[in-house]
Amino acid sequence: MNLTSLKKDFAESFSLSFHPLFIPFYTLMFIFVLPIFQVQSLGSTLQLSILIIVSLATIVLPIASLFYLKKKGIISSYRIPKRSERTTPYVYSIIYFGAAAYMLYRIDFIPIVVPTVLAIPAVVISVLLIFNFWIKISAHAAGMASLNAIIYVLMHVYYLDLTLAFNVSLILTYIIIMSRKHLKSHSYIELILGLLVGGILSLVIGFWAL
Repeated sequence: MNLTSLKKDFAESFSLSFHPLFIPFYTLMFIFVLPIFQVQSLGSTLQLSILIIVSLATIVLPIASLFYLKKKGIISSYRIPKRSERTTPYVYSIIYFGAAAYMLYRIDFIPIVVPTVLAIPAVVISVLLIFNFWIKISAHAAGMASLNAIIYVLMHVYYLDLTLAFNVSLILTYIIIMSRKHLKSHSYIELILGLLVGGILSLVIGFWAL
């Protein structure tokens, strides 16, 4: 295996591992181990149930929809490289994320931080959908920026020392950005716009909701 092939495999593995669909699930797993009273009072069993619901809404259903769209010829590849093919997958994702966020929000004993983690990507994807009529913005960049922003909000709202987690998240974001560029999936402007959209919206919604 030559160096070029190794770099490509490395980039693809990181792109897949930190696909935007996985970010809310990772974020909730992280939140559930934090010393936040409202979160810890849920108990491990209920936390697991929430994670299952979230995984179904944000991972299983969107992936199943991609298989359906590919079978129907609506998208040409599961990577969705063409801007024109991203509209329908975005709409499906907005519905799934939004419905899950609303359902969890309606349950009184679930702390607001849980549905907020799902509402943020629903709003971010909605904005990406609007921009998609003119430019293909990186959803990977937007997802990682959202993760950074949420950790930053948690640090300040709950007065937690999450410096290490925040720094690790920044490093991962850099790796993902460079991986997407190496794979020629996006230009730098598309990646930067993704960071701005994901970061700004997540900060605004996070501080407003929490």
